[in-house]
Amino acid sequence: MIQFVLHGRTETGPVRGANEDVILVGRAIKNAGETGLCVGEEDGALLRDGLLAVVADGMGGHAAGEIAARLALETLDASFHESEKNGELRALVGTLHDAAARANQAVAEAGASRHGCAGMGCTLAGVALMGREYVVFHAGDSRVYRFRHGALRQLTEDDTLVALAVRNGRMTPEEAETSPARHYVTNATGVDAFELHVAEPQSLRPGDTLVVCSDGLHGMVDFETMEQLLTGGGAVEARCAALAAEAVRCGGQDNISVILIDAEEPEGPAPHG
Repeated sequence: MIQFVLHGRTETGPVRGANEDVILVGRAIKNAGETGLCVGEEDGALLRDGLLAVVADGMGGHAAGEIAARLALETLDASFHESEKNGELRALVGTLHDAAARANQAVAEAGASRHGCAGMGCTLAGVALMGREYVVFHAGDSRVYRFRHGALRQLTEDDTLVALAVRNGRMTPEEAETSPARHYVTNATGVDAFELHVAEPQSLRPGDTLVVCSDGLHGMVDFETMEQLLTGGGAVEARCAALAAEAVRCGGQDNISVILIDAEEPEGPAPHG
């Protein structure tokens, strides 16, 4: 049996004046600070309904970006948990699509009706757990990674102009990293063309770590350094803090959000001496 230890952290960073990132861990939605939880794989609610860990990176400037990100996660959370899944992965995937569509509609309607919020939106990236099974989903350039046996693997593909150019062979990954267009997002909530990408279900193994983050982390910290910091071990809170601190050390040009999900084998009772 394994248990899942989740920890999320979001901060403004040293450059931006406000935090437009919002994180969802379980049912907790935060725009500052940290939150976490621990749940066993045989927990009834986890097996029946599932659990979410999501990063939303707001766009629209200052308050509007945070409004979009918070509204998207509030709507996603409420819609996800009001739907019965009965432990079925197919129902989980259908619920994700429906909940994201409602989140997109909520952001679009708020952007059209609230003063100063025109054109606001947010990226999404997250994991839906159901026992050991998980589903990765995203829209935009926030990302999900899996760390297994010392190796980090990106599980999402960015919805950006440069990522599209790389996939079509018109640009090398090295050129994409320095392109002025690297932050131009082609898919996010708040628009008619919004699309949630949902991957095929996978299984967590003991020792795995899933990483959900905004571009304030992966845009500042290179792949190899992220891998090294995760290899260092330690408590999940310490690894979250180390990743965020490295983003700051590298310039901290954007808000920084990261959620780690550890799959751990709980320590058994101490042997009798």
